[in-house]
Amino acid sequence: MDQSSGHSEQRVQDILDTLAQLVPQIARSITKDCEVVLHDNRTSPPRIMAIGNGHVTRRGVGDLMTRIAIGKAELQNLQEPLFNYSSVAPDGRQLRVSLLPIIVDGKTVAYLAVNFSTGDLLMAQRAITELTRTEPHPKEIQETFLPSSLPLRQIIENFLEDSHRPAHLLDREDRIELVRRLHDLGVFQMRGTVREIAGRLGISRAAVYNYLKLATGEADTS
Repeated sequence: MDQSSGHSEQRVQDILDTLAQLVPQIARSITKDCEVVLHDNRTSPPRIMAIGNGHVTRRGVGDLMTRIAIGKAELQNLQEPLFNYSSVAPDGRQLRVSLLPIIVDGKTVAYLAVNFSTGDLLMAQRAITELTRTEPHPKEIQETFLPSSLPLRQIIENFLEDSHRPAHLLDREDRIELVRRLHDLGVFQMRGTVREIAGRLGISRAAVYNYLKLATGEADTS
C-alpha cells in the first residue's frame, strides 16, 4: 500500500467515523419512528456501521444492509440519492425510505438510510378519510346554522358601531336595514328574536314586524 492510498483510506475512515457519531443524534432529533442507518459499503455486502432508533427495523451494528433492486438490477455503488420510496419492515409495517450515497473521491464508500415508519400515519389517514367521508344525494342539500342569542346581540352592536349612533337615534331606514340583515341571517326563525330586537332598539314588537315586512317587500303598498 502506497502512502497516498493510506492517506485516502484514513480520510474515508475519518469521514465515516464522524457520520457514525451523528447518526443516533440525527435519529433522536427527528422522531422515535425514524431510523437513521449508516451502511459501510467498503464491505461486501455492506454492513451497518451506525444506527439510531434501531427498533424500527430491529437491527443493530454489524447487521447486513437490505438488498435493493432497481427494476431487475440489484443496487451496486449507487451514485444518486433515492428519495422517499416505499418499503416494508420485518414486522410488516410500512416504511418511507431515503437512501443517500456517501461519495468520496468518486467512490461510494457508504450509504445513509433514513427509514420512517408510516404505519401509524397510514392508519390515521384511513381513519380521517372514513370520518370525513360524505354520501352523495340525488338532490343538493343546503344547511344553514342559525345564530344563537349572543351572536344576535353582537350583530346589533356591530351595526350600531358602523352607524356611529346609539339605538335610540337610528332612523327608520337604518332600522329597516338592520332588520333586513337579521332576516338574511335567519335569526327570525328563532323563538324570542322579535322581543329581543324590540327591547334592544327601544321599539315595540309591532314596529319590528312592520320593519320586517318592509325589509322583505311584504308590506302593503296599495
